[in-house]
Amino acid sequence: MKPLLEVDQLRVSFRTYGGEVQAVRGVSFSVREGETLAIVGESGCGKSVTARALMGMIPPRSGQVKSGSIRFRGRELTRLTKQEWQQVRGSQIGMIFQDPMTSLNPTMKIGTQIAEGLIKHRKQTKAEAKEETLKLLERVGIPEAARRYEQYPHELSGGMRQRVGIAMALACHPELIIADEPTTALDVTIQAQILRLMKELQQQLNTSIILITHDLGVVAEVADHVAVMYAGAVVESGRAEEIFDNPRHPYTQGLLQSVPRLAAGKKERLVPIEGTPPDLFRPPAGCPFAARCRFAMEICLAHMPPAESFSDSHEASCWQNDPRAPKAEAWIAAGRETYA
Repeated sequence: MKPLLEVDQLRVSFRTYGGEVQAVRGVSFSVREGETLAIVGESGCGKSVTARALMGMIPPRSGQVKSGSIRFRGRELTRLTKQEWQQVRGSQIGMIFQDPMTSLNPTMKIGTQIAEGLIKHRKQTKAEAKEETLKLLERVGIPEAARRYEQYPHELSGGMRQRVGIAMALACHPELIIADEPTTALDVTIQAQILRLMKELQQQLNTSIILITHDLGVVAEVADHVAVMYAGAVVESGRAEEIFDNPRHPYTQGLLQSVPRLAAGKKERLVPIEGTPPDLFRPPAGCPFAARCRFAMEICLAHMPPAESFSDSHEASCWQNDPRAPKAEAWIAAGRETYA
């Protein structure tokens, strides 16, 4: 079956006073129908820029999709005009933003904000759109939908506002939803409720999801496939169980080591990833993680490693996966011992 979304060698740059920032550097991945892909990585690695590129939301005055392809059901999105993008957003691809307090319009009532998408894309009358909006509010778990319809964003809690954001993204039944860190601003209890809600709605509607996050706990809960990003590039990708059970890139290992694990009778120190990400004004010629990697070799600094495949879905870009690497056996064993 052909993927719903195919991203191939996507590159996005921004023009700034200091020069060109190469925010996304050759990112490739695909998403199938009904599947959840999690894109994980540190802040500044290019996750949100990738998401905005998929929605055609790179500001033209400062940013540009330099090259690459984004195909949705075989249609090339990078060539769409502004008017064509308006037909795609909401109706075919929806987006849940990171902070609902800033993504919702503070001057408009909740109901009006949801209904306008139904009126624009599904050509409903105001009465039909209101009726559908009330059903959506109930569907995402908001009580007293008729009263909430007339309220403004500031009158709702953070969890309620995020539910409104989900309702807006689902309003026109898009085939793909991009969720940009949808639980970051919420407490742990509400996070669990929002994740459960997203999973239930996905199963009901067979919607594909791209989840942008830095929380590996969230990834373990909802993802089918995972793409690990670092310095604007995907350094490892595979099925969720492959990434957690057999990480093949030192950055992926570092992310996993920095997450607390619950094990009876065991006390373990968290292991931080030392150093800072590279300057994307002048990206390194070799592996972007080499300066922070305890396994780095001379070749890592000079040449970008090719992607090595370990299954039909799992691949990683690291010179330590080359059988000629002097530490290869110890490296592979260390990864398996730590996470198996």
